[in-house]
Amino acid sequence: MQKVYDKLRELQHILLNEFEIEAELEEIPRELNELKRRFHKLERTIAEKEASKKHNTELLEQVSKDKEESKINKEKYEGQIKLIKTQKEYEALTSEIAQIDEKLAQIESEEFESMQELETLDTDLEKQTGLLQELKETIAGKEKEVSKFSAEKQKELDKYLKEKKTISIGLDKELIYKFEKIVKNKEGIGIISIKNTVCMGCNMLLPPQFVNNVRREDELIFCPNCSRILYYQQEEPAEEIAFQP
Repeated sequence: MQKVYDKLRELQHILLNEFEIEAELEEIPRELNELKRRFHKLERTIAEKEASKKHNTELLEQVSKDKEESKINKEKYEGQIKLIKTQKEYEALTSEIAQIDEKLAQIESEEFESMQELETLDTDLEKQTGLLQELKETIAGKEKEVSKFSAEKQKELDKYLKEKKTISIGLDKELIYKFEKIVKNKEGIGIISIKNTVCMGCNMLLPPQFVNNVRREDELIFCPNCSRILYYQQEEPAEEIAFQP
């Protein structure tokens, strides 16, 4: 049984390295994925602003047409003033001109707002397009870095997997599967000693008969509390204290 214990301790060491590398391989792409997420989000923002710019450009063109049309109408009415013969006609015509002036003021306000919005959009688009290009270059560099690092880690992992296969020869497959789960879920410790009838993995006090069964080493026994594989460790004799008169 001692050989089995030794194999399990060696297997435990290999598993710890295996799990560590697997965690690293899982962690490696996260930063890259976050960069890609930011890239796509920025792409959507730019697309939205470009659509808004197009809308505002079309609106500004229409406002300019309305402005020009209103100016033409105003000039036409102002040209008719000299032909007016009655007060009533004069009041009607000046009322039309006043309405056109009011409309022109509104049009010019809309025109100013559209021009300001376009200016802001152009500034934002220039800045965000630059950021998008920077992100694109960063992602390209990160992809190369991730690819190289992943290949190196995969090579290490393959080495440990090969060692695990060699160490596992002679061990029951179900035992290996269970042991892997214990090591992964119990802070990297799958096999632990009993000292003074206590499991050193979870500090549970174990019944004397249970401890005797572990001590006999007839079979692998698991802690009923923490599920780790147990082995008996001989208690060290207490140091003798010299008598001093």
